[in-house]
Amino acid sequence: MLKYLLLLIPFVQPANKIHFRNPSFEDAPGSGKSPKGWYSGYKGSTPDIMPGAWEIQFPPQEGKTCVGLIVREDGTREDISQALAEPLVAGNCYAFTVYLAHAPKYVGYNKPTRLRIWGGTEKGAPSQLLAASPLIDHTDWRQYKFELSPKSNVTQLTFEVYYAPGVIFKYKGNLLLDNCSPLEKCIRA
Repeated sequence: MLKYLLLLIPFVQPANKIHFRNPSFEDAPGSGKSPKGWYSGYKGSTPDIMPGAWEIQFPPQEGKTCVGLIVREDGTREDISQALAEPLVAGNCYAFTVYLAHAPKYVGYNKPTRLRIWGGTEKGAPSQLLAASPLIDHTDWRQYKFELSPKSNVTQLTFEVYYAPGVIFKYKGNLLLDNCSPLEKCIRA
């Protein structure tokens, strides 16, 4: 029996998934801090771990917490980043999902926003815009699928909150994120 099992091992295919560390942003709730395994690239502009920060009780999609990001009238915004366990290779396509929502009341940062996903190779220095969501104006959690095709290798991913498309005047808004799936190579016909 053992001989038979040893013969099968070389034929097992690897999972080919790149897992995020702490994909559901689990940590103690609080304002102005990044969850374990994540960091913020904008100095002095850190995300909030919900529910509980700023007395906001928006429930997470999965687990005990989620993360909230805001944009401001002065053009500053928040992000959250992570070094990947292995790089996204230039010319390949990678897909993943994340749940997004909008909190209707977020201490005055109440307008809808969207998510932009950046890739880079240095901590805190995103260089390639890889994807953007539509405007997230719904207050329920919805799953969004993104396909990322980097032009050069990517070792860091950044999730950045941003204003509505075509906006001339900056405003106060928010975006909530939770439950990222692993990155997988795109399946193309």
